[in-house]
Order: sequence, then C-alpha cells, then structure tokens
Amino acid sequence: KTKASTDTDIINKLLGKGYDWRVRPPGTNLSITGGHGPVVVAVNMLIRSISKIDDVNMEYSVQLTFRESWVDGRLAFGYPRDNTPDFVILTTGQQIWMPDSFFQNEKHAQRHMIDKPNVLIRIHKDGTILYSVRISLVLSCPMHLQYYPMDIQTCLIDLASYAYTTDDIEYVWESKDPVQLKDGLHSSLPSFQLSNVTTTFCTSKTNTGTYSCLRIVLELRRQFSYYLLQLYAPSLMLVIVSWVSFWLDRTAVPARVTLGVTTFLTMTTQASGINAKLPPVSYTKAIDVWIGGK
Repeated sequence: KTKASTDTDIINKLLGKGYDWRVRPPGTNLSITGGHGPVVVAVNMLIRSISKIDDVNMEYSVQLTFRESWVDGRLAFGYPRDNTPDFVILTTGQQIWMPDSFFQNEKHAQRHMIDKPNVLIRIHKDGTILYSVRISLVLSCPMHLQYYPMDIQTCLIDLASYAYTTDDIEYVWESKDPVQLKDGLHSSLPSFQLSNVTTTFCTSKTNTGTYSCLRIVLELRRQFSYYLLQLYAPSLMLVIVSWVSFWLDRTAVPARVTLGVTTFLTMTTQASGINAKLPPVSYTKAIDVWIGGK
C-alpha cells in the first residue's frame, strides 16, 4: 500500500466507533488513590511579533505559534522500529479530545485562516499528540507609570484550562526552549525594547477547584531617546529662552510679559500633549515632576 492509503487506514481505525473524543484520555501517571492521574500537557510557544503596546487602554498585541502536546493512549498505533509511519496528520473535521486551553488575560483573539487554517494536529505512533496553531491576541497589561517615560513594564501571557481542574489536566513547560522568539524581536518594537522573557506558573484556586496555569513574563523597557528629543530637550530650551527676560530692560514690560506668558503656554501645551497619550492616573509621574518643576 502507498503511504497515503496507510495513513488513511490508521486514522479510520483510530477514530472508529471505539473512540469517544468527548472523554479525556487517562493520565500516564497513577494518582495517590491508585487511579489514573491528570493528563500532562507540555506547552511551548514561538512569539512572532509584539505590536500596538497601548498605554491608554493598557493592552498589547502579540502574534504567536502556540503548541501543546499530550499523550492519548487510545490513539497509539505502533511500536518503535515497526513498519507503521512515525506519525499521521489529521485534517479539519477529524475530532480528537483536546485540552480546553484559554488565555486568561485575553481581550480579543483571532486564528489565522489564510491560505488554509494554520493548524497542525499530529498523532505519533506512541499516542503523543502535537497540536500547533498560529493565533493573534490582544492581551491586557496593567501598567505602572510612576517612572514614565523611564519605566519598565511587565506584561504577561497566562494560559490555563477553562473547565478541567488539576485532577484532570496539569500544564507544564516544555523542558527545552519553552518560549522561542523570532529573530530581531528584541529590538523591533518602536517605543520599547524586549529586555527579558521568563516562564513561571500561575496555578490558581477558586470555589470550583484548583486550575493549572502557565505564565510568560515579558519585560518591556521604554526607549528613552524619543522623549529626550521630543520632550526633554525642547522643554529645557524653553526654560533657557525664558531667562532672556532677565536681560531685557526693566521698563520693557510688554516684552517681558509676552515672553513669560508665551513660555508658560508652550509648556502647558506640551504637558497636555504628553498626558493625552496616557491614561488618567491618581499618582504623580516622573514626567509630571519634570514639567511641573519647570
């Protein structure tokens, strides 16, 4: 038989009447009570781009390739070094059980469908499933602007199961390269620099149970050069220009008043322009001290 017909036969046999995709597979590790433990889901991600870091709405956009793998012993179809293929690939419409993963701090999400759905489901002969999908997300990122524009913001990507507790699903990071970054991503942001990326856990407990959770921590350092040229240097020059009034004749009242008022209005307009790009906050920012001190 050809490989195509062999793959078709394997898939038809695996997804036949004996397989129920609505029921989660038994875990590979025994629990304390002697029953099968939770399904262990190993996760890794490739961050393709980060864009639209919005200070006002406190959100940012990210495009990533999300991958997760787990073992479903019901879908094993071979043994090492036998004649069966190493894996088979499922197409749209062929259903298997999958974790109900969701991003906890997601506001909007989109799966990419051009030219075909950017989804891969691969079943290995030992029953290991690889699920990969390319998605774009708008995620919330609460920001602390006390040191703006010399601030460092910490934005998160939180992944958890919506319905399954830790008795059913346990998320773990892939042991090798859990988070990969596209080349040049560190310095590709116009206003920020991605200074550090770390992974951790964020397992939470609610009144419905304990839920496994994975977290990516993105450390974003704001680029200061833009504000130096567009804000700090012009405001400093305005202050220097205002000193000219000390050398004007003391009888030239109109000139002295005009210079002082013009400087004040210019500084006020500059401060309003900066604050228009920021959310209204109840605390004093570093930029407020600079403008107010003038």
